[in-house]
Amino acid sequence: MLEKLKAYKKYFLVGLTSVVVGSILIVIFKTVDNAPNLIMTIWEAIKNFFGVISPVINAFIAAYLLYYPVVYIENWINKGLDKLVPKRDREKRKASIRLISVTLIFLAVIGLIAMIINFIIPPLFDNIKILIHSIPKYEAQFNIWMKEIGKVLNTLNIDITNINIFNYVKDFLINGGQLLINSLGGLISSFSSFVIDLVVSVILTFYFLKDKEKLFAMISKFGTIVCTPKVKDNIIDFVKTLDDVVGKYLLGTILDSFIVGVVSVLLMILIKHPFAILIGVAAGFTNVIPYVGPIVGSGLAFVLGAFTSLGLGITGAVLLLLYQQIDGNIVQPKIVGDKVGLLPVWILIAVLIGGSYFGGIGMIASVPTAALIGVYIDRLYKCKIGKK
Repeated sequence: MLEKLKAYKKYFLVGLTSVVVGSILIVIFKTVDNAPNLIMTIWEAIKNFFGVISPVINAFIAAYLLYYPVVYIENWINKGLDKLVPKRDREKRKASIRLISVTLIFLAVIGLIAMIINFIIPPLFDNIKILIHSIPKYEAQFNIWMKEIGKVLNTLNIDITNINIFNYVKDFLINGGQLLINSLGGLISSFSSFVIDLVVSVILTFYFLKDKEKLFAMISKFGTIVCTPKVKDNIIDFVKTLDDVVGKYLLGTILDSFIVGVVSVLLMILIKHPFAILIGVAAGFTNVIPYVGPIVGSGLAFVLGAFTSLGLGITGAVLLLLYQQIDGNIVQPKIVGDKVGLLPVWILIAVLIGGSYFGGIGMIASVPTAALIGVYIDRLYKCKIGKK
């Protein structure tokens, strides 16, 4: 009887193993067979999740960008109060000073947005409309130039009759304008959800700035519960390195780009360039991309100015190139500092790779990302050398 039970047990285990293995194989086959649908389902779920928490992400980014100005104003107010009241009372007034600092920064941001809406957006759209309406005139002028250039090149046996560069430029401008109009149309159609997200983001930004230390203390406690001390220390070290290398670089670059945009507009207004606002905005936005930004701003000043007069185009390009040299060698090092610590060749390679895979965002994020990788390579190298 026992021998029969042992035989049945053996067969039972074999059968159970076969069923389990078969079930696993079926699951794997179904998963592979439906992999595209499964991936799309997961991707849609991730997109929906990030769509829901987008106000939190936006608020976190805004709070991070505004935190250092808040601290600067806070320190400035404390220095003034220290002359009037004892320093030992600083801890008591800490919450009140933080609230005042956050409020002042919010008022400054609101004022800046109001200035942009009133003094930048309308002339910027006027510049774009004038540019689009002037395309036929510019095309005629461009064709005249190409004929003159063609005569010269024909003497060198170079034929450019089949090359129409202006069509590419025209298509780019028309497609860009259409994209801008479509984006605005999409924004208007989803205006209600945009307003709700904006209000929630503003409220969250306010509280993130006001209660930053308390929030970080709660996160630290949570980290102590779920992580080992070594893992927690590594995470804290990574976040500090990320802030020091990437965060401060991006903050400095954004401030420097704002300055470049303002100065570029003033320089173009000084020489009475018809597209001063458009060039200044383009120069400011593209300045966040190393080496590429200055070329875009100067090239745009030359191309758009040359249709008015060749001298205006050359003057605009030269002025922006000269200022970019001043900015790159004097202003930017003072604001951004040497947080990157990369050779120019590595910066160019990083920008090329980032732009190829992730477009404009990749070009902007490539340099600080490469710098962060460089920091950890340097640490690993020093650690390995130290062990020898």
